[in-house]
Parts: sequence; C-alpha cells; structure tokens
Amino acid sequence: MSEEGVFSDVVGLSYRCGSLEGITTADCKFCYEPGKLLTFSIGELIVGESIGKPLLTVSDLASKDTAEFASKLVNRARLLYSLTPAQGFEAPIVIDAKIEAVVTKFASQINLDSSNLSDLDVALSSICDELSLLPKSVSHTRNHLRREAAGFKVLRDIRIPTQDGNNVLADVYLPLLHQLGERYPVLISCTLYGRRVFHSGPDLENTGEIMAFEKAEDDWHSTSISVAIQLPRGSWGTKWETQRGFENIATFNTFTYVPHGYAMVKVDPRGVSQTPGKRGVPGEIARDFYGAVEWAAEQSWSDGSVALVGSSYGANTQWDVASLKPKGLKCFVPYATDLDMYREAAYIGGVPTHRYLSDWFSRVRKSSPKWPDHLDLMGMMSTHPFYDGLWEMISTKSVALDLPCFLAAPQIFIIHGRGAFEAWRLRQPENTHLQLVDCNYYPWPSHEASGKILQFLNYHLKGTEHPQLEKVGIQMRLGHKTWYWRKENNWPVPGTKYTKWHLGVDGSLTKDESKDPEKKFDYSSKIPTGGKSGVSFYSVPFEEDTEFAGHFTAVLSVSSSMSDADVVVTLWAVDEAGHVVPYGSAGQPEPLAKGFLRASHRKTDLSKSLPERPWHTHTQEDNALLIAGEAVQLEVEIFPAAGRVRKGWKLRVDISPSEHQPDIPGYQPQDMRIWYGEEHDEGTNSIHVGRGRLNYVSCPVVPLKYSYPNIVQV
Repeated sequence: MSEEGVFSDVVGLSYRCGSLEGITTADCKFCYEPGKLLTFSIGELIVGESIGKPLLTVSDLASKDTAEFASKLVNRARLLYSLTPAQGFEAPIVIDAKIEAVVTKFASQINLDSSNLSDLDVALSSICDELSLLPKSVSHTRNHLRREAAGFKVLRDIRIPTQDGNNVLADVYLPLLHQLGERYPVLISCTLYGRRVFHSGPDLENTGEIMAFEKAEDDWHSTSISVAIQLPRGSWGTKWETQRGFENIATFNTFTYVPHGYAMVKVDPRGVSQTPGKRGVPGEIARDFYGAVEWAAEQSWSDGSVALVGSSYGANTQWDVASLKPKGLKCFVPYATDLDMYREAAYIGGVPTHRYLSDWFSRVRKSSPKWPDHLDLMGMMSTHPFYDGLWEMISTKSVALDLPCFLAAPQIFIIHGRGAFEAWRLRQPENTHLQLVDCNYYPWPSHEASGKILQFLNYHLKGTEHPQLEKVGIQMRLGHKTWYWRKENNWPVPGTKYTKWHLGVDGSLTKDESKDPEKKFDYSSKIPTGGKSGVSFYSVPFEEDTEFAGHFTAVLSVSSSMSDADVVVTLWAVDEAGHVVPYGSAGQPEPLAKGFLRASHRKTDLSKSLPERPWHTHTQEDNALLIAGEAVQLEVEIFPAAGRVRKGWKLRVDISPSEHQPDIPGYQPQDMRIWYGEEHDEGTNSIHVGRGRLNYVSCPVVPLKYSYPNIVQV
C-alpha cells in the first residue's frame, strides 16, 4: 500500500518508487511505497535517491551518512535552489517542462557527485542563462542547508501590509514540519538595523550585494572570531564584525528559538534596509509593528499566539505595541530596555551621551543608505539638553500591566541599565520576570538566558508547565571570568541591607561617619591620558565574603573652580596583591558599580525618589550652576549591579571627572559621553570630607549565598 509524503518546497520533481511514478504536486506531495527507494530526477538528470518518509528535503537526496556540507549534497542543493528566482522559500521551486528540457540539455556536463564544487559552475551558469535566472552561490546554498539541518527554513522579503496601504518587509523563519500541517506560536521583532547577518540587507536588484550578504552569513556561522565579517555597507568596527554571539543586532537568534517549535518574523520598518519610506516618523513604527503582529497571528503556519522579542532598540519598540494590544499578542520580552529616553539613553545623569548616539545614528544610516531620516534626531537632542516636553513625548507612556513580560538590564554598560527596574516597579510581579545580566548583553537572549526565556515563552504561548521560573535572575559576578545565577523572588532582593561606606579624611572608607576636621581633596577637571584620575578611597580588607546586588547611591559634598562639573563614582574590588579584580566576563577590568551626575543637575524630586534611587528632575528651571569654591551636596544615582567581594579584598571608590581611569591597566571604558572637562578649560574639582559634610556610598548588601552549583566559568 502506498503512502503520501511531502518533498519540501519542490513542485514538479519527477520521482519513481517501485511501481509508482509521478511528479511532486502543487502542494509538493508524492507517493511512495514504505521501505522502498525513491529516485528523483529533473528530465534525464537523476538528482538523488532516498527511502520514502512523510517529509523529505534536499538533504535526503544524498546518502544518510553524508556530512552537512559535503560537496555531493551542496551540488544537488545548489542546482535545485538555482531553479527559482526566490532568495528563500517564499515560493516553492517549480520545475516545469522548460526547466526539464534545459536541465536535460546540459545533463551530460553535470556530475553531482564531484568533490570539486566549482565543477558545477559552467553547466549551472548555462542552465540559468537560458532560464533567465541567477545561479545561487555556494554560500547561499550552505545557508539554506544549515537551516534545513536545524529543522527550519527562511522566507525572504515577505510583504506585510500596513494600515495606510503600504508594506513593510520581513523575513519569516518556519519549522519544516509546518508543511505537514503543524502550526506554531510566533516570535516577532522590529529594529532599525535590518534583518540579515549581522545587520542591514542586500539591494534586491544588486546581484553582487545578494551574494555578499549570503557570504557574510555563511562566514558568520563557519569562521572563528578572528575573522571579521565583511558587508557591503562599510565597516561597523572590529568588535561588531568579529562577534559570533548574535546573528542579527537587537533580535534573537533563529538557531536558538525556531528549533524549539517557534516561527520567527523579523520586520524592517519603513526606511530600513529595503523597506521604502522615511525613518523615524512619530508613531509609524508602533502602527506598522502592530499590524505585523496581527498579520502573523493570522498566517496559515501560525497557531494565533504571538510574542514580541528583542533587545536594545528591539526592546524599546515593544512597549507602545504591547499597550495597543494587537490580536494574538500573549507576552513580550523587552531585553535591555529603556523607558525614559532622557535619563536612560541620551543624558544619563545629565551628561550627554552624544559620542555613542552619534556613532549609533551613523551606523543606522550606514545600514539603510537608500532612505532619509524624517527628523534630525541628533540635532534635536542637542537642542534639548534638559528634560522637557519633547523627552516626555518620546518616552514610554505605558508598561502594559496586564501582559506577561520578561525584562532584563545589563550591568555597567549604563545605557539600558535602568529601564527594566523602573518597569518592574510599575508592573505586577505576578506576571513579570526580571534579569540583571552582563555588560555584553547582546548574545545573552540567545545563549546564557535562552533557557529561562524559553521557559517563559513555552508557558505563555504553548501552555507548557515548567519548573518554577524565578521572578528575578541575577548574574552574580565573582571576578576572573566566573559568575553564577542568583535566583530571587523579588526586587530589591529580600533581606537587602544598604550599608554606608563613608569617605575619611585619610583616604579611607569606613562604616562610621567622619568626625575629623574638614579636608579638601582636589583633582583636575580634565580628562587624563595617563597617570591617575580623580581621587580614590579604600576600605580595610573585608572580614568575610560579601555579595552586593541592587541600586548603589553616592552622596557627596563637592565644589569646583568651574561653573559645573561631572562627578563620576566608580566602585572597584581590590585583591590582596593590590590588583583590581576583573569582573568582566571576558576577564577584562570592570567595576563593581558605576554612576555619574553633572553637578548642575543635582536637584531631586522627593516624590519620585526612592531610598535606594534618587530621581533627578533634569529640568532647565531646576538647573543650578556651581559657585566657584562653594561646596554643594550631590546624590549620584548608580545603576544596579551585582558582584561578590571576597574575604581579604578591599573596596575602592574613585571620584573622577570621567569614566577614564588610566592607573588601572587594561581598563578601556567605551568612549560614549562628552564630559564637561573636555569642553572647558582646566579647573579644579574638590571633595569636601570631614565633620559636617556628608560623603558616603550606599551599597546593597544581600544575604550571602553559600551554595551556587550553577557557577559559570567563561
């Protein structure tokens, strides 16, 4: 008795199985006799054989023990993939009489078992020339085979209709089993960077660009981090081009999530990559993203349940859409997100983040050179240095209280380091999860945190019960490339004790407020290129291991010979040998915690401040310049961080005019901000310590975890 199978995405492929023969139907079906060999051919060219089963793919045309990228498999796949103009599987490969005739014409020149991949080039070019098609490159073929081996495929450049009658373009990643009628929940993202590895996307009219992007994707998967990925959009810099943690900026990896039974949709909004339009029209991304969610929920391969996913910009686009409640949306994962664009991105602590944002805007434009910006956002930011109606307008208005949410914030990076905690405070803990993660957060949703995110998604999209997922997960840094997941049920961590370390006139840090006569510690307001920056205060060696996790705060009495000053507070752990403990996950020097404030922005709003987190107004009305030599009191917000200080280590607190600290070998903070000392003549900043002056750092000490079996050694 014969059975029916599906040959993935190929129509018109001739087959023979025992007494059965025919061609794959319009829905890619064929008949086979169980246990018997199927032979597939195009005209007179036999392309391969396989034992019949419900779903066959190109990979089944080679013998079972064939390696993923063996030449005989690549040759067969490349031939078939080249018989369609599609870049993915947005339409099936259709083999008609003309294609059969042309392939037969050149069949004698084709050796699909050749070990030399270039042997196919001449015949394939001749076939494609006669059919007015473009041959797929080896890299293009390998990319399809790689996905196929993982159980999924891609549909490229799908047009999703918008409310005003236009379209946005998206790539859709589907498990292969959808061809057997399976339907899947959908993970959807939308960013300004483009959909392809690792950003942007090819001009679809430019063959060279199409091949270059396919090669970049293949190289990303198949080469080591010493190889820089080259894209035809100019360089983004070595750190981006040599990373292998995330396929695409600000989205989650397809190879992490699709094999777990999810469809993924990656949307380019207007003005991004090949989607026409202007970038940044107010409200447009939210409307178009909303429409894309509802579109995804209605597709034949969708089970109707959708989640928003993404990090950084891909997290920030989610809030407005979640508040609109599109049909099918069940939960969202804004990983490393901002709510307040002034306090959390553009003017953190009142200090302009213009270097970072200028570079960011440049990279966005480089990814999508065909389309203009609707607004000069950089110019707009520069002309609004204080918090006002503009910043209120572009900040998040709703935190979608009734929609389950998985939040995260990176430590030390500062940008994206605050919004998740503000959202947690405003939302209901019953349907919210929170993570405090690594400074290098981009790969985490697809690697270190993927298991926890999948638990969350499986529960809310599939109804799968799972072991109780902790409400709060904390990357507790131990130093020297080690850390562990600390699991808590609330934030701030239950049992947190805020311990004050007071600055002493002898340069010490003590738990007792200084009663000594006042002493002034002076330091240059300029950004140093060598030597020591600012002043440092040290504790005695810790008598026991101590873990910190939460919001830090510094209260300082400062003055300056200038009319303003940037005050940067950095906490370090120092080991018994006097070396700074490297908390960075790659073994690099990284502080325990860090924060800063421009002194003229010192005014706080007591109604919005918390004991552990001051709230600065940052308004022009409250801006108060310094009077030369006159001390004022500052409360410096230090974004949440976590780390263990070992017995015998000391705590070091630096107070300086910038993040740069040349006396720590190897410490290279990202050059993100424009410091006051860079734009003005050299002056002298001072810390006034002693009787009558408040100077301390409040540190969140949490109950020590003595057992942590999930320690990670990077």
